[in-house]
Amino acid sequence: MSLNGGNGYTNAALLVSALGFCYAIHKVLDGYLRTPSTVHALRGPDSPSWRLGNVPDVRAPFNNKTFQGWIETYGMTFATYGFFGAKHLVTADPKAMSFILSHPTEFSKPMRGLKGTRYLLGTGLLAAEGLEHKKQRKILNPAFNMSAIRDISPTLIQVSQQLVEAWKRELSCSNTPDAVKEFDITDWASKAALDIIGLAGFGYKFNSIEKQSDELAMSFIKLVGGISSFGFEDMVIILIPALRFLHTSRMRHRATIRRRVGAEIIAEKKAEVELLGTDDLLHSKDLLSILIRANMNENEAERLDDDTLLAETSTFILAGHETVATAMSWGLLALARAPAVQSRLRDELLAFPSDSPTMDELNAMPYLDNVVKEILRLTPPIPTTKRIIKTDAIIPLAFPVVGKDGKEIFELLPERFEKLPEAVNEVPSVFAHLSTFASGPRGCIGWRLAVLEMQALLFTLIRTFQFDVVPGIEIIPRIGLALNPQVKGQESKGRQLPLRVSLYGI
Repeated sequence: MSLNGGNGYTNAALLVSALGFCYAIHKVLDGYLRTPSTVHALRGPDSPSWRLGNVPDVRAPFNNKTFQGWIETYGMTFATYGFFGAKHLVTADPKAMSFILSHPTEFSKPMRGLKGTRYLLGTGLLAAEGLEHKKQRKILNPAFNMSAIRDISPTLIQVSQQLVEAWKRELSCSNTPDAVKEFDITDWASKAALDIIGLAGFGYKFNSIEKQSDELAMSFIKLVGGISSFGFEDMVIILIPALRFLHTSRMRHRATIRRRVGAEIIAEKKAEVELLGTDDLLHSKDLLSILIRANMNENEAERLDDDTLLAETSTFILAGHETVATAMSWGLLALARAPAVQSRLRDELLAFPSDSPTMDELNAMPYLDNVVKEILRLTPPIPTTKRIIKTDAIIPLAFPVVGKDGKEIFELLPERFEKLPEAVNEVPSVFAHLSTFASGPRGCIGWRLAVLEMQALLFTLIRTFQFDVVPGIEIIPRIGLALNPQVKGQESKGRQLPLRVSLYGI
């Protein structure tokens, strides 16, 4: 085979480069001119590079201690430099955060982020704005209320127990002394989270823990992998909309899988509703079934169309899989680094007389509750959130006093939640005075499910296994779609988090 037209390819490459350069200049000028003068006047860290600003300080790898240092130096509200000299307001002030998050019209998500989400998932809840977001949220709410989450809680315990049995089999085949084996926690947490979202979200058995997935399940797994492996070509096309006609085979494949998988599941659930009606007592309790019934109960003008339902399906997969898998990975690492906390937690969990607690019984375990809160405080899967101001606004500030326990804020210390200061009431939150799930009209709709998943997984795993760090390796955080763990020096292997795992009591 021969390829002709080399000059044409070169011209095309030059055209792409020229378009990219022009677009970059446009964004630099646009960003600078839109930045309010008050932000330029704020104190903040110096920029080590006009081209990169302070971005490398926090993203390579992500470093929350850098943010803490800036807060101690400049206060709760300051400015940092972005790309090409642009300035960004950064705040950890609770009153400011509450004001910004409760006014989504004035403080919207960045268009670049919205375009990226729509590109990957479609215009579902994460990408919708204004009245469309409000409509989707209203229809989705029944799938995430307390009753719906309680109904699916046995599923979470069931999958957690499957993970325990899979690890026991792995350890029984181990040739190492004392049946200790290194597990890549990110891999197993991802499998467990996918099986949970399959059953709880769609009523479908992916069996990824058991490695017995059928064709449809394998398509789901490929879809998750495709969404998670956000590549350079994806970023280029999001940043330069003029290049969206350059669909690569990978992009086309991902879109085909998303449409095929989602359409098949949605058609199955719609057929069930048409057969049995919209009475909740007669139907499956999975989230998509509840969503479709709620959608069909709306008047025709308010219903979500099939493309939106497809986008919600993709959103369920990403939000219900990526974030929980990431939180569990960091959580088990934190417990491996804090053996005293792990031991105290295990004592509480072993005192429970059953292997299958209900949601209410899990919520009634005080130390488990505090451990989950502390994990989400220390390593939130999405550590920052961005907003673009659309109009002039006066942002109120609380100027809270910096705590005296600064030396221990990066340690796993669940006891801190036993007696909280009154100042935490100022923090905008849907759970435990934490900003992990944001708040306001765009707060995380699935926070109850995420918390319950972590409780169920920790309950079953900590009762059965001992977790220890692997000597000689350093785990570093990298910003991707979530705060992914990587092994320092092995970044090319992508996300991984090896821990030593052994059966407790042996």
